[in-house]
Amino acid sequence: MGKFIFWFSIIILGYTYFGYYLLLNVLARIFSNRDKVIFKEAYYPQTTTIIIPAYNEEDVIEQRIQNLIELDYPKDKLEIVIASDGSNDRTVEIARQYKERGITALDFKQNRGRADVHNDSVKIASGEIVVFTDADTLFEKDFINKIVMPFSDPRVGCTVGQLIYKPKGTSISEAESRYYNKWEFNLKELESILGILANGTGACMAIRKELFRPLTPIDDVDTATVVDMALKGFRTVFVKDAIAYDLPPSSVKSELSYRIRGTSKTIMSLARRTNFRGWLKNPILGWSILSHRVFRYCIPYFMIVAAISNMFLLEKGILYQITFAIQSVFYVLLFVGWLGEHIRKRVPIASAIFSFGVAMFGMAIGVAKGITGRAPTAYKMED
Repeated sequence: MGKFIFWFSIIILGYTYFGYYLLLNVLARIFSNRDKVIFKEAYYPQTTTIIIPAYNEEDVIEQRIQNLIELDYPKDKLEIVIASDGSNDRTVEIARQYKERGITALDFKQNRGRADVHNDSVKIASGEIVVFTDADTLFEKDFINKIVMPFSDPRVGCTVGQLIYKPKGTSISEAESRYYNKWEFNLKELESILGILANGTGACMAIRKELFRPLTPIDDVDTATVVDMALKGFRTVFVKDAIAYDLPPSSVKSELSYRIRGTSKTIMSLARRTNFRGWLKNPILGWSILSHRVFRYCIPYFMIVAAISNMFLLEKGILYQITFAIQSVFYVLLFVGWLGEHIRKRVPIASAIFSFGVAMFGMAIGVAKGITGRAPTAYKMED
């Protein structure tokens, strides 16, 4: 039994980080030309609405507004909505200064969380296409042109842009940037080719307004809304040429907050959106969500199980002694990385492993919170 538990954990770890990606590559080569999304190179919906939830964003909101005003997109076809989520700083005041430039400022007095802000903002949006983004995100000038193009194909319900993280020079931010700029990029591209993309990027994604389903307080558009599209039979397309920029978490505190919040909300949202019956009706979608999201969030638990079960197998042969030694070296380096973080000195390899460990710790807490129904609603990022 001990061997089974150990090898099952190792197989899940290997499959999550390597097997799923390799399998997607093989399937993409086989099915890349089947059921492709076909869209016009120049497509302009009657109106497109950009929605930016904002909580105390006075430091960045003006830069964000300038970025949106300067987009290379017909101004008469673009609506920009800044929706304050109970801000008590100058966010609303600054946004209202740009009323003559086409900016609509919504001043929601209570800090309720992004889900309620999205619900209320989508209701008043005039656009047939709604773009979701954040106050500290920046778009390339042609972002809207690129993100709306696939909607010329009526089968497309959602599009996801490429979010590029710009590291701040800390080991945490650099690890986060490497993961999202490479690993997530590749997974999204492959899943999009296969028509099974079931997760978005809240900082740069778009949907057909008519398909929007109101969110519960623990939902986020990048999970719940994208899954809704798939369950309704619409495609989500990854548009790698629609580029946006953002800053990743740069400290242990901000990384933990980010991971706990994102993981717990995703777990609860998936449980509510994709019940057992939904998985039976959409087995391919279920496989993708299980592989890309659920297994990934459970990685810290599989790592713990692998380490503990390995301890009881040391007398079973040299193979288990080697695997235990490898794990021991990993955790020693993690500790060294922690020491480096404590004295503010980056240690090659060890600092990267420590950053990975912080992410795993945050996801472990997030899974526990999600399973017990304690995901946070209001969005207040720490940094």
